[in-house]
Amino acid sequence: MGSQVSKQVEKRKAIEREGKTLSDLRNSGEDYPGSDYHPSDRKNWMSQLNPEKVAIKQIVWPGTHDSATNKIGIPGITRPFAQCQSLSIYKQLVMGTRLLDIRVQEDRRVCHGVLLTYSMDVVIKDIKKFLSETQSEIIILEVRTYP
Repeated sequence: MGSQVSKQVEKRKAIEREGKTLSDLRNSGEDYPGSDYHPSDRKNWMSQLNPEKVAIKQIVWPGTHDSATNKIGIPGITRPFAQCQSLSIYKQLVMGTRLLDIRVQEDRRVCHGVLLTYSMDVVIKDIKKFLSETQSEIIILEVRTYP
């Protein structure tokens, strides 16, 4: 368990370093791939794509890792090590995410390692709500099961 915690701590530090690097780049005025694209409506950003000019393989799909971990673990104890996202699936979709990484156990509960959170039904409900409000958006689900 100790090595698992130290791996998570190292991941958090790496994410913070990458975030700082990106922030420094942004503040320096330098461009990076995709920096010039700012959709006015993140909820419907795919509606601005022209399917006659853009092949699906040319799209850079904004996605989240361990997407359904916003309520995982015990706040202040295990949550800092297991929570990869702070927003619900619905809010991530509204913000522009279109690729979701979901890990579930056989009982259909979302997990991150040994920690569990809500049922996969909550994920499906959020996705259905989002899709009912949009017409042009595509969501890619990467669902993995863990024993």
